Amino acid sequence: MTDQSELNSRAALCIKLAQREPNNRTFWMAEAENWSRLSKENRGGEDDVKIGSGIAARLREQSSRFLFILA
Repeated sequence: MTDQSELNSRAALCIKLAQREPNNRTFWMAEAENWSRLSKENRGGEDDVKIGSGIAARLREQSSRFLFILA
């Protein structure tokens, strides 16, 4: 589970990575949009957001690991 500030931070970091890695810009911008969407969904009064399963969740998990390494 992830809180709203962490979701916003992940979106911002993905945008920075998109600027630094033009070859992967599409991937990073898609990730940024996803984190931003999750953050907006979290504003509805929920304390935490559950990240779903499937391919998108695996991509988010992989990008989270990558972002952790860069931090």
